[in-house]
Amino acid sequence: MAYRLVVADLDGTARSRRFGVTPGVRRAIADVRASGIRVCVATGRMWRSAAPWVQSLGADTPVILYNGGRVFDFDGGRILYERRLAAEFTRQALAVIRRDPDVQPHLFLNDRVYVERRHPMTEAYAEDDGLGYEVVTAFEPLLTDDPHKILVLGAPGKLEALSSAARQARLSARAVQSEPTKLEFLPPGISKGTALRAMLEALGVEAGEVVAVGDNWNDLEMIEAAGLGVAMADAPEGVRARADHVCGTADEEGFRDVLERFVL
Repeated sequence: MAYRLVVADLDGTARSRRFGVTPGVRRAIADVRASGIRVCVATGRMWRSAAPWVQSLGADTPVILYNGGRVFDFDGGRILYERRLAAEFTRQALAVIRRDPDVQPHLFLNDRVYVERRHPMTEAYAEDDGLGYEVVTAFEPLLTDDPHKILVLGAPGKLEALSSAARQARLSARAVQSEPTKLEFLPPGISKGTALRAMLEALGVEAGEVVAVGDNWNDLEMIEAAGLGVAMADAPEGVRARADHVCGTADEEGFRDVLERFVL
């Protein structure tokens, strides 16, 4: 199969959490792009947080942001596709999230991040993602606009319980785990897979001509939508089982191996 597009998750896939963007990955991306094949990023981050890493990778436009909520042409400064979490659905999700005081919700609205209290989990997250945030008394007065998403930080067991509570409450928002300590509430029906289809329409590329690579549940729909879907070795078993191929971890430059083996 001749592939025309590679789409990769950022954290834990194209970017190693230990080593950042490695020279081997950067070199492989440059070689793929030199051969005329586009390499794009799909991430849960907003553009301000993703931009330094996209630039370090040398990746192409457009980029998938907010776990599928936006497709952004950063060269042209244009939003190609966007779906937001309705304010009504946000209120429903917050009512469930607030049952546990040990988890920390973050509201993403108009490319800004809001919290209702300071917390060490937020400090660590903000430092890792290179983000500022604003503390507000309550989220509800902000909901005159629809948010992009809610990110909840917490211990893995706490988030598993929250995910179960969200299912039992039959929330309209979609809850998906992006890391063991991160649970995200997205617009219903929205995923990196739906955003990938919007990207393909904009680029005039067929799904069979795409390689998609990711490391967690929030990447699954994208992996399944591509002609070749690849899971990282440390992805959850359920994600690896539904991928076409499993590569090494980000620390092992698994993404570089995918580019060299299947694209170059």
